This record gives sequence, structure tokens and C-alpha cells, in this order.
Amino acid sequence: MFDVVVIGAGPAGLAAATFAARRKLKTLVLEAAPTAGGKPALLYADKVVDDFIGLPDGATGLKIGQALERHAKKFGAEVKCNSRVVAVSSTKEGFFLVRDEKGEEYQSKAVIIAFGVQPLTHVGVKGEDKFKGKGVRYLLEDASEVKGKKVVVVGGGETAVESALRASEVAASVVLVHRRGTLRADESAVEKLTGRVEFLYNSVVEEVRGEECVEEVVVLNCKTGEKRAIKADEVIFCVGHTPETDLLERLGVKLSEKGEVLVNKRQETSIPGIFAAGDVTGGVMRISAAIGEGVVAALSAYNYIKKPYWSSNLEHTSLDTS
Repeated sequence: MFDVVVIGAGPAGLAAATFAARRKLKTLVLEAAPTAGGKPALLYADKVVDDFIGLPDGATGLKIGQALERHAKKFGAEVKCNSRVVAVSSTKEGFFLVRDEKGEEYQSKAVIIAFGVQPLTHVGVKGEDKFKGKGVRYLLEDASEVKGKKVVVVGGGETAVESALRASEVAASVVLVHRRGTLRADESAVEKLTGRVEFLYNSVVEEVRGEECVEEVVVLNCKTGEKRAIKADEVIFCVGHTPETDLLERLGVKLSEKGEVLVNKRQETSIPGIFAAGDVTGGVMRISAAIGEGVVAALSAYNYIKKPYWSSNLEHTSLDTS
């Protein structure tokens, strides 16, 4: 029996595990990936992350992920990787039963959902499905995969700008296509792209063409109506994300229209004893923000389990009063 099971070993999950374990709660973290650390460790392992508060000179995503894992383990949290959770249910005794895809089951008094989000893998562009895995992708995990290639990145957020920046270091050319007139990403990040990529604003990719693999994309300027064919070997669609809603829907927690977990200011979900933190709740998707939410979720879980005298005014509250 665990006091807390945390689903996801990214910044939010590891922060939650650290603070739960500090309060001497028996804590288990289940992570689907082979390593802990979440997106920083998996996607930006060699990239210097410079927006993590307290490290003005930055650190690689891998080092940040490893440091977060070490901190959680220092206080006694157990971290199990390659353990994708497929079901969470309630027991007759009022506890929770968490099961992973291997059939392993773990009983706990509280659950913290922190498994992040996944990139959208269907945009609806003509030719997209035909070339999935043959030049169409939704995530740039390893920049070396586009070395010497002509790359088109679609999107205007942090992921799109980061993908364009990493691709520009090795690709023959990079074009960034965005349907708006300005990008959503941090200005400091956009500034790094100046002179390295071609920007096509107020534009959308209308079609992906080729024989066996991607050879070109058709870009439509939404203001002028002009169409332009751009030679390309790779198209990276970075136009949104989605939580793994299957588990959440089966669990019965309330979700937003986008599929994000609805929480109040204490990171409580609609089900007492289940908390959520990080990207899965929407909001500001930054490492520091995820860590803060994880800390709050852990302390709320402690109050839920231990019910200390000083938390008498912190009972579970409706999401409507958050």
C-alpha cells in the first residue's frame, strides 16, 4: 500500500513526489518512458534550457531531469520507468487501484496525475496521412534526423520555434509557417531564429505532395489568397497537443473541452483523492510552473490523507470556487 501514486515522472510529477516524500508519505512514481525527467530529458537532452528559474546560465534538459529525479529519490520516493498506467479505479475500502500495462497493480490512498500531454498527430491536411513516417512528423526528437534536409515547420508556439531552431542547426533550409501575423513563443526564443529561417506569416499548409516521400508542400497565404509550392523533405506539424484522455475519461475526472484536467487552486480534481499537475491541466507550460503545481498537489494530497489539525479549512472544494 502506498500513500501516493504519481502518474508521470516529468517536472510536475517529480516535484510532487519530492514534496510528498518529504512529508513522509510512501510515494511511488510510475513513468511510461524508459527514463524519468519528462520532456526536458526526453526531447531536450542536449539542449541548454535557459528559462528554468534559478539557473540563469541554463542546464541541459537531461541534467534538469536527472536532478529532479535525484531530489525525489533523496527523500525516499520510488520511481519506476517503463510502467505505463492504463487504469485507475476505486476499491470498496475507499482506496485507489492503479494498474500498468504489464498488469502490475498498486494500491494507494491518493493519486496525482502528472503525465503531461502528447502532440496532436492528425491535422487534417491533404496528403498528411499518406506521408506519415515518410517526411511528415509531429515532433523533432533528434535533430540529426533532418540533417541536410529541407524542412518546413508548421506552428507558432514554443514547440514550433524550438523545432525550427534545432533543425536550423543541421538542415539545408528551414521555413516556419504560421497562420497568424505574430508568433506565440517567447520573443527571446524567436530572436534566435532571425536570419536562420524563413518566416511565412498569415499562412497555412494546404497540401503535402510527393511520390514515395514528401517532396513539397503547398502553402496558402490567408490574406492574399496566393499559393506557393515549397520544396521540402520534412514537414513538422507543431500545432497543438492533447492529454491522454482515454485514461482520464475512464477515471471519471472532469475535463475541459480540450481534454485537459479541470482543477481548483489546490490542484484538486472533481474526484476527492485525485489531484493533477503540470501540462495535463493546461495553462502555462513551463518547467517552473509545472514544478509549482506539483508541489501544491503533493501538499494537498498530504492534507487529504493525514487531515492534520491545521488543515481544517482546506477541505476538498468545488471546482466552481477555484
